[in-house]
Formats: sequence, structure tokens, C-alpha cells
Amino acid sequence: MAELVALSEDESWELASGQTFCRVAWTTASGPMLIPLNHVAHERTIWFRTSAYSALVREVDDERIAVLIDDIHPETRLGWSVQLRGVAHVHWHAEEVPDEVHALHAWASGARPLWVEVRADEVHGRRLLSGD
Repeated sequence: MAELVALSEDESWELASGQTFCRVAWTTASGPMLIPLNHVAHERTIWFRTSAYSALVREVDDERIAVLIDDIHPETRLGWSVQLRGVAHVHWHAEEVPDEVHALHAWASGARPLWVEVRADEVHGRRLLSGD
């Protein structure tokens, strides 16, 4: 049986920074919305790119969202997950974005000229360890 252990905030950020894929969730008038995105973590902030007409831009600017970043191994059933919650802020101008974030390119095709920044005020991480 595997053991579930809590991660410190520092451990959580270290793991989140090593991944490039996340899931982003927010609440809409018709219920929860969840989408996969690639991201970059920079100075304890999560960044992703989006298009000017996306639901993300229309619905999350200055709203609370959740970001899930994880790494689970199907064969061993071991891994970790980090959930971050905070307010998203859409940046319309490249000069508002740190230089280290400019290298982020969306995996999906199409123009993604806007950046979304999430400054997490809640960070929860867990690791599933082998009980053997």
C-alpha cells in the first residue's frame, strides 16, 4: 500500500517548476471549466500563453483559479501532485512580462499573444510513496 505524504511549499514549487504541463480550472456561469496548458514557473508564479479571444481571457482576468501540476507513473502508481490557487491576471503587453517568461510558447497552434500570470496564495502538494 502506498503512503500519501504532504509536501512543503518549497518542495511543491520545486516540483512545479520542473514540469511544463498543467491543468487550469475556474468557475463559469454554467459550471466548472478545466483545460490543459503548458506553463512556466518563474519566481513562484505560474505563467501561460493564450489567444485574445479565449475563454481563459474572457473569464479569468482578476479571478481566482486553480492550477494542477503533477507527475504520476502508471506502472508504479507513484508520483506527486501540486495544486496552486490564486488570482489570474492577463497581461496584454509583452513589456509587462519578465524576460525569463518570453521563451514560453504554447504547444497548440495559432497566435497566443497574451500571457496569464497566476500568483498563488495557496500551495498544496502531495507525494505518493511506495509503502514497500
